Amino acid sequence: MSRQTWQRPLGAGGRDATRVHIVEAIDRTAPETKAELARTVDISEQYLSELLQELKAADIVRKGYVVDDAALYDNSRHISKLYGSDTSVTEMVSNAESGDHGTEVLELLDRLESVTTQQYDAARAAFLGEDVEQSAKTLESLTNERYSAVLAELKSYTLTTDWPGNRIAADLSTIATNLEIVGDRACFIAAVVDREDTDASGIVGERMTDIFASGARINDYLSRILFDCELEVHGQLREQEEIVHRDLDELFELVTAYDPDMYGYLVTITRALERAIYYWVDAAELAVQIHSGLQPDHVEI
Repeated sequence: MSRQTWQRPLGAGGRDATRVHIVEAIDRTAPETKAELARTVDISEQYLSELLQELKAADIVRKGYVVDDAALYDNSRHISKLYGSDTSVTEMVSNAESGDHGTEVLELLDRLESVTTQQYDAARAAFLGEDVEQSAKTLESLTNERYSAVLAELKSYTLTTDWPGNRIAADLSTIATNLEIVGDRACFIAAVVDREDTDASGIVGERMTDIFASGARINDYLSRILFDCELEVHGQLREQEEIVHRDLDELFELVTAYDPDMYGYLVTITRALERAIYYWVDAAELAVQIHSGLQPDHVEI
């Protein structure tokens, strides 16, 4: 059951609107009895029974008044314009569907992901002592601008799309927020590196470099799942996540040998890096569910 909330759909009327209201009410409140659900929707139990039969026949609602998430997402595939398509986001937004809200959201998410990836790369370069054309902090205003653009489009999308489109919009909003948080974590890492002006060399530096690289690969898998609908790479993402776990465990053992100042510096950066990767993984799993209707294993990082 989703803990997200959404707007009531606009433009629907009569029996169709009531069916939508029933599914929304079930999804929000998980009623225990038919009488409770009838009161929530404000219709008679007899009429409710009639509509529930239709919803159960369509496999949208199961026994016990539970929304079938797989059926819900299956019936909302028109929201994910990439479902079952080999067409890239760039190609899709240049065609006649460019005015569609779903395509517009994907394009804006693509632009947001691009700048947060640049921030992540800038944070990695700062840790390694490399020069960058634009720092993570410099890019932050652009990230915020693109994040706001996504939320504005999703707001419009929610108000003009019938349920379950507005529920999918909540998932897309979470993905956008996850990306924005990655940008914040990148800024934080770069700021810590600049403030401490300390180099982590040897095996610790190598292990940190490995973790940065694993994060970049996980971000690549996220992009392929979200924008290219390459759902099969989710398995590779999970394998990479396990590698990150092992590297993190080894790193925390290694840093205990350093003096308190260096230990604090390394732990601070590692925790921020760990959280950035977590939000990418979470976004990828939401993308899998949006595209396929299947809920993958929960994130572990």
